[in-house]
Amino acid sequence: MKKPAAKKKKNAVKEETTSTAQKKTTPKFRISQRLRNWIRESQFLATTLSIILTFGTTSLVEHCQRVKDRKLSAMMVMGNIETFSRKVDDMAQSMARRDSIATWMLSLPQDSLDFIPASEMVDLINEVVAGIEFLTHDKTAESIFSSNIETWKNMQKFQFIDNVGSCFSEMNADENYWKEWVEGFEAAVNDVLEHPDEHPGERTVTKLLRNVVFRQKIESFHVRQSWLKYISAKYRYLNQRSARMMDIDYQEVEDFADERLKEVEINGTEPMQSDFRTKPLDVNSLNTLRPTIQHIDSIIHNK
Repeated sequence: MKKPAAKKKKNAVKEETTSTAQKKTTPKFRISQRLRNWIRESQFLATTLSIILTFGTTSLVEHCQRVKDRKLSAMMVMGNIETFSRKVDDMAQSMARRDSIATWMLSLPQDSLDFIPASEMVDLINEVVAGIEFLTHDKTAESIFSSNIETWKNMQKFQFIDNVGSCFSEMNADENYWKEWVEGFEAAVNDVLEHPDEHPGERTVTKLLRNVVFRQKIESFHVRQSWLKYISAKYRYLNQRSARMMDIDYQEVEDFADERLKEVEINGTEPMQSDFRTKPLDVNSLNTLRPTIQHIDSIIHNK
């Protein structure tokens, strides 16, 4: 009885040896550590492989197209807001020049204004009262954004929706606020120009600078300039937040706005009423008008 047991044990050892040999000779598929790390770190590759395995290459193409379309839509929206911020920056600079001239005009003695020749003051008056623009933005991008709200929601971009929606809402409110102020300023100027007999003084500049409403308006130029600088910075800050939410480098938004500006320059811009109503503000107005200001000072102060 013992001999068969020994034989059985001997067979078991032989089977174990054979199994071990088979394990040693079976080849293994090994992924290099470099490739393994790359796969682990690449989220895009993981997403791509998942789509290919689940839906095939057709769905992959559709997915990439949706990502591309989503980014383009976001770039159009943010590029529009960046362009608006740049326009407000330019308006703030123009208001700064007006404020410098208006501050000097307000310092003139009112009892000496009629001694200033009309030809000496016409350019200064034009610099102060002419060409104050209305705040406007291209409504096309806003319309595209509003009409695709459900698409953004399906992509789980709720913060982006809230941020951009707030931006456009405040832009419209600020445009209306600025429009009311510009119309009030123009009304004060037109009241003097259209009804000169109702205002004291022999010359237009005297009538304007003795008018309480007109003086209040040009005294507020500094405040208006600060407000324009503030809202420009506000919209750019909100826009940068939107870019981060969409994982977009803000430099891409600025480049997109530059390209759109080039397209406008090539195709030309639609003329606005203000283009025919007033002449553009001279970029070097403070330097070109300085001799005139010095000459007027010499007339008033008998220097």
